[in-house]
Amino acid sequence: MKKVTLSKIKKKYWEKLSRKVKEIHSNGEGNCICFTCGSPLKIGTSNCQAGHCYPQGAYPALRWNLDNIRPQCFNCNVIHHGRIHEFKEKLIEEIGEERVNWLHEHRHDQLKLSVKDYEQMIAEL
Repeated sequence: MKKVTLSKIKKKYWEKLSRKVKEIHSNGEGNCICFTCGSPLKIGTSNCQAGHCYPQGAYPALRWNLDNIRPQCFNCNVIHHGRIHEFKEKLIEEIGEERVNWLHEHRHDQLKLSVKDYEQMIAEL
């Protein structure tokens, strides 16, 4: 049996988690809207992405936090680097300042997960 690498299991988890985020914020018919600009999005297309308020590269501890992730269009997420200012304002409106402050306070936390941790997280999705 081939050993599962950490990078492959992270990718698998991200695929499942990003799909879940889009579905949570959808109309139940495979459509959602960009969190930052309001453009209509179709789940399963390259334009429908899962973006982060606190970017995953800079703040890996928040990479998997559902409060930190919302559907975004390619333009907002990639071209405009997440439109972080707009994202944060809308996030405060949606989940409240206390939860957004928690993200800010924990953005530099350390997160060390094993392959087994990711397998468990995938099973729980």
